[in-house]
Amino acid sequence: MSRGQNVVYVMPHDWASISQFLSPLVDRIDETRAEIQLVVITADADAAAAVAAAAVRLTAGRPIQILAATSAARAARLARLRPPQILVGADTVLLELVSKAAIKLADTRLACIAWIDELATRGGPAALETLMAELPKDAARTIVTSTLTPDVEALLERYARRARRVVAHTPELSEPTPISFVSVSSQSRLGTLRRLLDDVNPTSALVFVRDAELEPAVRALLRTLGYSDDDDVRVGRTAAPNTELVILFDLPATHEELREAAGTAARTIALVQPRQLASLRALAAGGAITPYTLAEPASLARAHEARIRTELRDVLIGTPVDRELLALEPLLDDFDGVELAAAALKLLEQERERAKQVERVAAAAPRPSDAPAPISRARDAGPMTRLFVNVGARDNARPGDLMGAIANQAGLSSGDVGKIDIRESHSIVEVASAVADTVIDRVTGTSIRGRRALVRRDEERPPRGAGRGARDAGGRGGRGGGDRNRGESRGPRGGGGRGPRREARE
Repeated sequence: MSRGQNVVYVMPHDWASISQFLSPLVDRIDETRAEIQLVVITADADAAAAVAAAAVRLTAGRPIQILAATSAARAARLARLRPPQILVGADTVLLELVSKAAIKLADTRLACIAWIDELATRGGPAALETLMAELPKDAARTIVTSTLTPDVEALLERYARRARRVVAHTPELSEPTPISFVSVSSQSRLGTLRRLLDDVNPTSALVFVRDAELEPAVRALLRTLGYSDDDDVRVGRTAAPNTELVILFDLPATHEELREAAGTAARTIALVQPRQLASLRALAAGGAITPYTLAEPASLARAHEARIRTELRDVLIGTPVDRELLALEPLLDDFDGVELAAAALKLLEQERERAKQVERVAAAAPRPSDAPAPISRARDAGPMTRLFVNVGARDNARPGDLMGAIANQAGLSSGDVGKIDIRESHSIVEVASAVADTVIDRVTGTSIRGRRALVRRDEERPPRGAGRGARDAGGRGGRGGGDRNRGESRGPRGGGGRGPRREARE
């Protein structure tokens, strides 16, 4: 193949633009050859998934195998089961597949890099250089870029020298278009569109959609929100005169297309991924690019802050805080009272977040029957103390029950709790030594699985009875300890006398 078959596309980084450069490549796939014929190299997994999705739409009805290599392990397994004819992946993932001999590019006829300016901006396309060396020299190259910087020009000269260029018209700076934008992911655009329409509530609007595959979904959303085809809020490419709002669901391919869609609108808001901001600035042709903050997240944040202030107000009105004032008074020499309140509020928020983490860990903990081995929790380094708790498997206790009781009553985080060992009649819990007394004081007397809890240090032993069973916490003495414990909570006629009689028989 001659160098004239190499092509460079200069176009905005927009998912709707993918079919423009991908369609000619897909048309050249030979369905009878079960080997990699087209490899598309992207900067990350998100771009790879989007290109693969476009390839699936373009090959509808054709028996062509497509593989999105967003994970090296998964892609290697699937490539062995069903060799792809179109392979799309991030440069680092594809390089890993090549280095492990999971794929071979020696017979690849078509290669595409989309978008090469992202690879250049990321700090040096080392993986790209290795991949391009693996490709046959006569493989046709298609390179896509949204900008033509000196670094990009150097890469184009290296990988697609004298390639034919397809360049969008450069806008005149005399036609600047101010645009606001909302940052989104490719999957969240429909939800953001709904929130934006709720937020602005325009009397007239155009939703600009270039991707024909997504247009039905946008129209369905508008119908769901109560708009009809006769309303002034519609999907289209050109805004009517005096339109209040244009929403760019997709980015226009050229500045002319943008002017046609939004030239007469009072306001234009684009739904863009962060990677598309450079393309958006180019389309605006010098117009102001400003972020738009949706009211829904902002109102939720304000509501949260209002709840915090209400809690503080209730404490100040209804609860004495004399001790706390005395504790903070020395700090007033160095800090303002508002600063001290802000620091206390920060501590409160951190503690609440730790409590939520503890609840998540507790909820995910398996029952003893599912995992009979002791449950180990990640904890901070430091000395630990073993605590005896008179609640065990016979009470249907789970590690999460003990974790929840300790977290709620003693205010501990998951980092303060170590191993939780559920036994037949009792449990052994490791806690940080610095908080052991707090756990004993605050958890004792509370209810765990319907039983009044008694907590003590596991090292403690009754003053009488030094038999082997009393010393062996893991053997029969462990059961005796549970019986003695029931004696402590239920009265003098508990199992306290049962242990010595067992020792006498032994």
